[in-house]
Amino acid sequence: MISGGDPADLEYRIRTGDGVAWVSVHAEPVLSDGEVEHVAGFTREITERRESTEQLEALVENLPVIVFTLDADGVFTTSAGAGLETLGLEPGELEGLSIYEAYAEHDDLADAVDRALDGEELRVTLEVEGFVFETWYRPVFDEAGNVVEVVGVSHDVTRLKEREDLIERVNEATRELQNARTGAEVGRVVVEIIESVIGCPVTAYWRYDDENDRLEPTAASEPALDISDNDDVSDLPHIEAGHAEMEVFRTGESRWVRDYTDLTNPAHEAADLGRLLLVPLGDHGMVNIGHAEPGEFDDFDRYLVEILGQTATSALNRVERERALESRTAELERSNESLQQFAYVASHDLQEPLRMVSSYVSLLEAEYGDMFDEEATEYMHYAVDGATRMQDMIDALLRYSRIRTEGDDFVEVDLEAVLDETRRSLELLVDEEEAAVRAGDLPRVTADRSQVGQLLQNLVKNAVEHGGPEPTVEVDAVVEGDRVHLTVTDDGPGVDGSQHERIFDIFKSNSDGTGIGLAVCERIAYRHDGDIWVESDPGAGATFHVTLPAVDADPDPDPGLDPQSAAVDGGHE
Repeated sequence: MISGGDPADLEYRIRTGDGVAWVSVHAEPVLSDGEVEHVAGFTREITERRESTEQLEALVENLPVIVFTLDADGVFTTSAGAGLETLGLEPGELEGLSIYEAYAEHDDLADAVDRALDGEELRVTLEVEGFVFETWYRPVFDEAGNVVEVVGVSHDVTRLKEREDLIERVNEATRELQNARTGAEVGRVVVEIIESVIGCPVTAYWRYDDENDRLEPTAASEPALDISDNDDVSDLPHIEAGHAEMEVFRTGESRWVRDYTDLTNPAHEAADLGRLLLVPLGDHGMVNIGHAEPGEFDDFDRYLVEILGQTATSALNRVERERALESRTAELERSNESLQQFAYVASHDLQEPLRMVSSYVSLLEAEYGDMFDEEATEYMHYAVDGATRMQDMIDALLRYSRIRTEGDDFVEVDLEAVLDETRRSLELLVDEEEAAVRAGDLPRVTADRSQVGQLLQNLVKNAVEHGGPEPTVEVDAVVEGDRVHLTVTDDGPGVDGSQHERIFDIFKSNSDGTGIGLAVCERIAYRHDGDIWVESDPGAGATFHVTLPAVDADPDPDPGLDPQSAAVDGGHE
C-alpha cells in the first residue's frame, strides 16, 4: 500500500513491561519523481480507546438487543447483540443480506425501513416470527444531506406486550364485578378471573361469617376442589380462629408462603398444596391461591392478584351498601305504606264516632239549651269547637295521605292561571286582612295541576295569615335549568332559625290551624321530584322556596319515598 504511494493506518498490540498496550501508526509516503523516497510516520498510544471499544463491543454482544446498520439499499452491514439469539441467529449472520429479502413477508417492517431510508427517525413495534420487537431507526446523512446509512436497535418486548394484554384482559374481566349483586357472586367472579385470566388454577374464596367468627368456603375452582379431594365447595373446611389462614385475614395484609406445610396449624393439613398466596378482601373474606409445587409466585402475578383484590374489595363494599340501602328502602316503603293505610283507615273510622259526638251535642243544645247556665253553655261551645277542629284535622290527614295515592298525571301547567284561582279562593281572607298578593311573570311547569293549586293556596294563605299589618305577599318564579324555582315571600315577623325544618313536621303547628298545610306542600314538592325550604331572619319576613319540573324537563311523577315518611307544618301553616 505504501509502496504504491498510498498512506496507511495500522493498529498494533505490543507487549510492555506492565503488560499489553495498543498503538496506532500512521504512515505517509514521501515521493520524489513519482517514486517513494522515504516514509514519514507517527505513532500514538490508544490503549484506553481500544479497551473502551472492546468493552462497548462486548456490551453490545451481551445486551438483550439487536444492533444493526443498513446501507442505502437496505443491506445489513452490521448485525450484533444477544437479542439475535431470540430469532435463532448468530452475530454477523445477517450481514450482506437485504432486509427486504430476509423479511419479505413482513410488510410493516419494509414500510418502516423505507421511511428510515427516506430520512425519518422513527420507533415502531412490530411482530417478527412470533416475537414482538420495538425498533428504533436512525438515519445517518452525508454532507450533502443524503442518507448513507441507517442505524437500528431492536428490543424484544414480547413479555412486556403479553403482560400489557393480560392487564387489559383482567380489566375487562373485572367489569363483571360491577354487575355482581351478592358477595357470593363477587367471590365466584374473582375465582374465575384468577383461574382463567391470570392463570392460577388452584383458587378459592372464603367469606367471613362475623357471627361465628370464621371464614366459610363460598367459591372454588375445580383444580382447588381436586387438590383438596372434595366434590363441592361446601365440602372445603372452614377457617376457624387459631388457624394460620385466619391470622392472615385478621392482619388485612396479603401473605405468600413457599410451602403450605410451613404454616403452623393450617386449616386443611391434608391438602396437597405447595406454595400459597393469601389475599384478604377487607373484612369481607379472603382469596387463597395455591399451587401443587412449592416455590415462589411470579411478582407480576402477585401484582395482578393484589390489584384484583382491591377491585373485589370495592365491589364487596358496594354490594354491602346496596344491600343496606335495599333493606332500608324496603323498610321505608313498608312504613310509608302503613302510614298511608293508617291515615286513610283511621280517618274513615274516626268519621262516624265524630259525627255521633257532633249530632248528640247539637241535640243536647237544641233540647236542653235553655236550661244551661253560662258555664254549661261555655262547655257546650268547647265541645262543638273541639269536634269541628277534629273534623278539620281528619280531613287534612285524608288529603295528606291521598297526595300520592290519588294524584293526577303531570301536564303543562300555567302558574299564572293557578295563582289567579288561588286569589279568588282566598278573596275573603285577603279582604279581611287587607292584604296585597302580587306576582311577576310566572313560567309554566310540568306538574299535577290540582296539587300545584293546593301548594300555592297553602303557601299564599300561610303568607297572608303570618304577614305584617296589611300584609304584602310576593309570588315569583324563575327557570333554572330543568327546574322552576318558585318563591312566596311575606313581610311578617319571620321564622326562627330553629324552626326552619320543624315547620314541615306533621301536626307540629304553633298556630290554630290543623298543622298540616306545610306538610302537604312538602309532600307535593317531593312527589314532583322537587324540594321545599324556608329562608328567614327574625323580623324580616319569610320566603318559602319550592322547585318544580320545568316544561321541558322529564319529571318523575312518583319518585319513590319522601325523604321523611311524614312531613308537616308549624308556626307558619
